[in-house]
Amino acid sequence: MFKTAADGTEGEVGGDARGRPLAVAGADPGRLHGLVARAAAQHGARTAVRYAGGAEEGRWCYTYRRVVCLGDALRERLQLHCDFSRGYAIGLYCQPTVNLPSCILGILQAGAAFCPVDPESSPRLSAYFIQMCKLKYILVQKDMIQKFRDSLSAWLHIDVECDVPKLNVILVKIQWLTTDVDSFASEPKSKENVICSKVEVLKGRLQSTDKDRGSHQYKYVDCCGFLAYILQTSGTTGAPKIVRVPHQCIVPNIQHLMSIFDISSDDVVFMASPLTFDPSIIEIFMALCSGATLLIVPPVIKMMPKRLTEVLFSHHKVSVMQATPTLIKSFGSKVLTSVVLSANSSLRVLALGGEPFPSLHVLKNWREEGNKTQIFNLYGITEVSCWATYYKIHEETPHSTKRCEDHVPLGFPLLGTILDVVDDSGKVVHEGEGQVFIGGEERVCFLNNEVTVSPGIMRATGDWVIVKDGLMYYLGRKDNQIKRHGKRVNLESIQQVAESLKEVEACVMTKCDQDKMVLFVVPRSLPEQHNKSSTNFCRGILSNLGKLVPSHAIPDDVVPISSIPFTAHGKIDQTLLTQIYQEKTKAKNSNSIRMLGRKEIWEGIHRLWKVVLDLPEDLTDPSDDCMFLYSGGDSLKALRLVEEIETFVGQRIFGLTEVILYDSFLDIYNYISNAILFGIENKEELDDKRKTKRKKMKDKSAGFYSKQINQWKSIAINGSITTISRGSRITKLHTDLSYDNSADRLSIQKDNELMEGISNREEKKELNFSNVPEIMNEDTSLSEEKTPDKNNWLELFESQIVNPSHTDGKFIPDNRLTYSRTVSFEIRWKSDTAKCVDASPLLVISGNDGSDVTVYIGSHSHRMQAIDVLSGEIKWERILGDRIESSACMSRCGNFIIVGCYDGLIYVLRSIDGETYWTFCTQNSVKSSPIVDPDLGLVFIGSHDQHVYALDILDKVCAWKLHCGGGAVFSTPCLNKSPRLLYVGTLGDSLVAVNPDTGSAVWKRSCGKPLFSSPQCTSRSVYIGCVDGSLHCFGHNGDQLWQFSTGGPIFSSPCIFNFSATDQKIIFGSYDSFVYCLNEDGNLAWKFETTKQVYAVPFIFPNSDFNGRTLVAVISADGSLWILAAATGELITSYSLPGEVFSSPVLWEKKLIVGCRNNFVYCLEISTSEQKKIPLGESE
Repeated sequence: MFKTAADGTEGEVGGDARGRPLAVAGADPGRLHGLVARAAAQHGARTAVRYAGGAEEGRWCYTYRRVVCLGDALRERLQLHCDFSRGYAIGLYCQPTVNLPSCILGILQAGAAFCPVDPESSPRLSAYFIQMCKLKYILVQKDMIQKFRDSLSAWLHIDVECDVPKLNVILVKIQWLTTDVDSFASEPKSKENVICSKVEVLKGRLQSTDKDRGSHQYKYVDCCGFLAYILQTSGTTGAPKIVRVPHQCIVPNIQHLMSIFDISSDDVVFMASPLTFDPSIIEIFMALCSGATLLIVPPVIKMMPKRLTEVLFSHHKVSVMQATPTLIKSFGSKVLTSVVLSANSSLRVLALGGEPFPSLHVLKNWREEGNKTQIFNLYGITEVSCWATYYKIHEETPHSTKRCEDHVPLGFPLLGTILDVVDDSGKVVHEGEGQVFIGGEERVCFLNNEVTVSPGIMRATGDWVIVKDGLMYYLGRKDNQIKRHGKRVNLESIQQVAESLKEVEACVMTKCDQDKMVLFVVPRSLPEQHNKSSTNFCRGILSNLGKLVPSHAIPDDVVPISSIPFTAHGKIDQTLLTQIYQEKTKAKNSNSIRMLGRKEIWEGIHRLWKVVLDLPEDLTDPSDDCMFLYSGGDSLKALRLVEEIETFVGQRIFGLTEVILYDSFLDIYNYISNAILFGIENKEELDDKRKTKRKKMKDKSAGFYSKQINQWKSIAINGSITTISRGSRITKLHTDLSYDNSADRLSIQKDNELMEGISNREEKKELNFSNVPEIMNEDTSLSEEKTPDKNNWLELFESQIVNPSHTDGKFIPDNRLTYSRTVSFEIRWKSDTAKCVDASPLLVISGNDGSDVTVYIGSHSHRMQAIDVLSGEIKWERILGDRIESSACMSRCGNFIIVGCYDGLIYVLRSIDGETYWTFCTQNSVKSSPIVDPDLGLVFIGSHDQHVYALDILDKVCAWKLHCGGGAVFSTPCLNKSPRLLYVGTLGDSLVAVNPDTGSAVWKRSCGKPLFSSPQCTSRSVYIGCVDGSLHCFGHNGDQLWQFSTGGPIFSSPCIFNFSATDQKIIFGSYDSFVYCLNEDGNLAWKFETTKQVYAVPFIFPNSDFNGRTLVAVISADGSLWILAAATGELITSYSLPGEVFSSPVLWEKKLIVGCRNNFVYCLEISTSEQKKIPLGESE
């Protein structure tokens, strides 16, 4: 038993700074507002609250006297307008501002409990919370009243009672349009899940007479002034609960922590927690009850580590900070060491809680030598608000050079708190493992619909600890351990790691079929699952876990489920989970065998090989003699590969595990293909048949396969649609074959060789395409190399891919007499749109011979035009609802054009005539440009309503939408193929990585300032420009790899291309008028100065007429067009358009199309002239 005694002594309320008594209604010193009144009487003229959110921060400071007076004025308004009843609560719907403490005090002084309603929560959950709390009145921040109405209008009718201008809030009265409380709840409610009377444990400790018990019996929860606040748990460890917290529960917590942290009137306490998280109550009242200053920071600044560091430690010298380890980690180790925990840091106390405490090794790396900050570990649960234990890290421990224990104890009970560690039999544990129970005579809250509670009630935490030498060490949730492959695995710890993944709403790790470790996952916002999306989701989970846990701890299988099943007692129904898994296994085994050709099998094994080994999808395929174990595999991954292959082919393949572990890739393919084609059921029979089948396959003639190749190429040409958009984005649509015909030829040739059993290595060398630049299905990256003269631009591009160069890609003039060419431009046609054209063109090439080329582009005049590129004639024109700044994209089927509009609509227009097929309404202007998922056909697009949307245009539905955390989405999303992630930049400074199949955020990183630039990806990294003047490079796991600074904001998006397979460059423009070229490590290759700021995205293109060099087209804001050598930045030529240009150019063959702010769309014809060039040192 861990226990402290409650100290019931209280001081008297004093006077104000001039010695006069400070009269505050309801100022009971045993209540939170009574403690504040006592502090205000002593420190009336001192700063009580400071808000670090305005340019004139002096306006955002309140003294203690003003805070209390404003609270008292609110109390009068509430008592005048509210229909008081016993035990009522008043809601608070607001952002944290300087007025927040006064609003809380006013509610408390009126005898009510305050009830924070999260503005960022889902409307349904907010409605459920309001209903469960029985709220009749809510204080709403003035500028949020419309949001409040809009989000809750389906459930509530809202009447304005009065305005409180001094606090910038409005008091509203609510009436319910529906009373179906259960319809709001997504999880079952169970009292037994959170309450344990533990009669045997409490014997001898809380025995008392009937009279004593009567004196300790809690009053009804609805007694006036009894409750302090009402919160809702997060639901991460079970069903969300409503927690009603009495004053007598939280006051001892605050008083003891004030004493432990030695809080004084000289301290500045940072409110790090949102009001809906109960540690915020500690932060607010720990400051205001001691005469200290409470520092409130807007949520947006909390998301900007650099800015937050400046605000806390440079501007306001914060001395006391209570936070989660995650918030502290967001500062980064460098800032932690140099500022937060430096030797001269202003931070006197750092208390970490709400998550497992970091290891002492990590803590040591955070602290600079000589740092004197006192660091504490806090532990508690909302159900017994707020903290239960504390532990102070000894000053010498983190600086010790000795190897120390990783785990930090939970520590000692706080005032009036009792903790027991109890094993499964219900016995108290004094040494060993058990579950923590928390309670105390005064430390009791009311959960959900509880009206009374018995003395000595103890709450089960669900947290398991180990007790050593009288100290508790946190283990996690209930300890489920199994021995697997000779190593012990804690199922609870793996479950906790899985729960931390962004795509996971909830999960349960359990053991099925005796030896299989299965993770059941409730996906976060996963749409209706087709087999493919469900498979990709499960693979993503396994891939992400593989980066966080050892290989022996990776689950054998992931099973998506709609919700976690519970028993009648509110516990996880393990039996039902087992049944779900068995039904899934049975259904999989009963599926009919898929009829697969050898090419499909070959490609499928390649794909699954990369998936299981967590290799980039665009990585060169494994060689025929590649071995699984030598490629990063192990026995557990081999079992997973067997599972994936059997799922893929729809049947069991006997003996496959052994073949994967010990045979080559080619042997694995032959084994699988023969097993499928012959239906062989054992390894011995299969071995007998392999030689016979190989002999039969040799009888096939090479001419037969050559004929197949030509047929396939014909199909690809006839059915192809190619789109070209800004940033050299080339997309092949309307065909199942790869863009590069050589890739099909390669696949079939390999298939041919495999079936013939060719062993001639000289022939196989011809198939080595390892030096081909990265090619993704949806986009094609250009490669810098010498190319033969061709008239057709796309043929030129194809020739570059089919015949890769073996040079280093750099343009090096040789010492020979050559003929050089100069480039010039002339206007082929221009099209009048009547207003500025800031959108970028979309070129669509279709038709059997590629002769049908159309440009689609919008204008500020509301016009959307389809223009024939060859003639300049307008094919059709549509007037949309407002200005068009969004650049269009084409649907995967090629039948529709998608474009965003200032009217908040996303238009889906028929490409043939511009007729509207569908419109989708967002809540604000759409300036973002859409992109298409080449695999699923979904359209991804952002809006100024701060959401990114995934639209299924064929079914006319929104598959999912995601709020990106603040800030409009102006830029174009970027879809990366492997790992499969959608990247979105926001004007709120965040780069967000999204699971494109589920719409859940995988990670988010702050870049410090707004992101107008669109992200671009490679297999290694994602790049994005920022208004802070930097190009940021992140890994696909969210780690920042490097940052390159220019002399001005970056609005241009980066354009990426390959000189060779190992030489990749990033080109972009900046507001400082320069064009920059960097290598993939962030080092400057060259830069070129233009005559004005560069907003447009560069376009890289091959030019066979100019010595086969790759060129880059860049346009500066003054309309100057610059053609540069992509390898060196050398100026080739320039041209001036008659107006400003924010549009980005697009090139096809010898034509450049771009929009101009003089209202026209221009098509420029590129022409070249030959010029004799004399080598240096020679005369003609």
